[in-house]
Amino acid sequence: MRSLNIAAFGAIAILCIGAANAADVPYSYGGDQSYAAPQETWSGFYVGGLVGYGFGDAGRFEPDGFLGGITAGINYQVDKFLLGAETDITAAGISEEGDPSFEMDWVGTVRGRIGFAFDRFVVFGTGGFAWTNAEADIGGVNDSNFHGGWTVGGGIEAAITGNISAKAEYLFMDFTDELYAGVGTIDPELHTFRIGVNYKF
Repeated sequence: MRSLNIAAFGAIAILCIGAANAADVPYSYGGDQSYAAPQETWSGFYVGGLVGYGFGDAGRFEPDGFLGGITAGINYQVDKFLLGAETDITAAGISEEGDPSFEMDWVGTVRGRIGFAFDRFVVFGTGGFAWTNAEADIGGVNDSNFHGGWTVGGGIEAAITGNISAKAEYLFMDFTDELYAGVGTIDPELHTFRIGVNYKF
């Protein structure tokens, strides 16, 4: 829980700093000069980085830990509504140590996004395909598997400049069950809290 609190505090801090910096940028949103925002449209391709914390349930295991990686996506804005697609891949240390042990060492998603833009912010919902590569070890016998699955979540993104934005989001992931030598069938579920920074081209 201490790690979760740190991640949540970091997300709030980034968004507050971004909003404060953005207040000085004289862009108008949708042609209304009284509706100030640093980013006239969210449409376009973007790339970025993210870090986060995850915890979950995997049968006899309750793994938790940090993750970090890269993301890329594209948005299309119509009036104040946003449609988009996003993918990410993260290296993770979400694990439960011991004998036996279990670790999710890679986690990724391919998702659709739908959002609503106001002022310099977008609130969004997201969902799609999720995957993880995981390993289990018991008595020195190691086995690994690829798990596919689905994810759903949401978050908020704040424009800092016309090209840079910061976001905080939550994703729940449910993966397929796979058989591990000596351990049995594992059906992981994962909760992740992530913060990130994107650059829009």
